[in-house]
Amino acid sequence: MSLLIIAGSSRKASINRALQQRLAEVAEANGEQYYCYPPEELDAPIYNGDYEEENGVPSNIQKLATAVKEATKIIVVTPEYNSSIPPLLKNAIDWSSRLETNPWAGKTVLLAGASPGQFGAVRSMTDLRGVFCNLDAWVAPAIASIAKTDADKIAELDADFLSTFMSQETNLATGLDSVIRHCAIRLGSHRYGAFLRNSGRA
Repeated sequence: MSLLIIAGSSRKASINRALQQRLAEVAEANGEQYYCYPPEELDAPIYNGDYEEENGVPSNIQKLATAVKEATKIIVVTPEYNSSIPPLLKNAIDWSSRLETNPWAGKTVLLAGASPGQFGAVRSMTDLRGVFCNLDAWVAPAIASIAKTDADKIAELDADFLSTFMSQETNLATGLDSVIRHCAIRLGSHRYGAFLRNSGRA
């Protein structure tokens, strides 16, 4: 597996699940190996030390950790709940950090998110950046923030824009300014910037 795409919403009509699928379509068109992690498989009991002592880390979280370890790059697609990380996603990350070996250490993580409101899940991604940095992951500088959007708009997101976003690597030989410049493209009336922003329900 090369690219792992995780969506932090298990709601069937979630626009973030739609964004996960759109990213997968572009990855496939680019000839990349990828795996869309089923959001429902992130579900686990709310982390509790007593539960962990008695039952250990849930088996589905161990499966998530294996997928993370095997991936060379991970895209985390997140909605925004009360200006922060959705509990499904945060709980899964917290549980995965309890394993003997931290699966996130040294991994390249890209952040994306969509919402029908004006912020495009950027506040959730800001919080996630801190979480993943604490777990010793490298978090790409440019995020894909898709604001004021819906499923139809997600399905039509520009493939070149998404390809540029997904091309971010740990090696920043070209420099952050170059990443931002290439990730700031205009398509018609939509703006995709380095806080890669466009128009969109979590």
